[in-house]
Amino acid sequence: MKHLYIIVEGETELEFVNRILIPYFNAKGLNTQIQGLMITMKGGGHGFNNIEHFKKTIKPLLSYENEPIITTMIDHYGINSEKKLPNYTSCIREINVENRISCMEQSLTNAVNSIKEYRYFIANIVRHEMETLLFANPEKGFELEKDEIREDVLKICREIPNIEDINCTPQGAPSKRLIQIYKSHNQKFIKDVVGVDIAELTGIETILQNVHVSNLGLKNLFKL
Repeated sequence: MKHLYIIVEGETELEFVNRILIPYFNAKGLNTQIQGLMITMKGGGHGFNNIEHFKKTIKPLLSYENEPIITTMIDHYGINSEKKLPNYTSCIREINVENRISCMEQSLTNAVNSIKEYRYFIANIVRHEMETLLFANPEKGFELEKDEIREDVLKICREIPNIEDINCTPQGAPSKRLIQIYKSHNQKFIKDVVGVDIAELTGIETILQNVHVSNLGLKNLFKL
């Protein structure tokens, strides 16, 4: 079975892959080498802020003799320029979110194929940032947090029943809301530690019940 590499934006997504996705895939019978890989930026650090950084990160994988399957976990709301993704200006004109994401995924595929024609690349632009998943079941996921914090999260869920609609603006994104909630209760929300702990307590099955599988990219990975 081919190896699988999941290219992610940063430490939070990498922790999510290592602690949540890999055990889940293994439990579903995907028993192969699975590895998360962060996009490395010029001068250090990680993130998806320049298509050239992404291409530099993926390029070595394209030359592996065993031709691994490569996919991505990149938040579409964070893509906001041609510098990050060629053809962004055209994609953003799509009013329908799914059509917009499909356009972005095709652009990312084109960027990979500009390096080398590669048949085992599966572009996956995620509809929402990872922190959206933490709203799947606050009663369970936030059970170790202060009651006041859990209640504030529950209030958002009552106001916005479909958690995928929480990620509507840069200012109102789930991560920004959680940072503000924790700050208002004199605590700090650390995404790659607290966030993944909450996702682990929530459970991947619960998350999948509240998030369209297509929007998490799992529909493509189960074709492997």
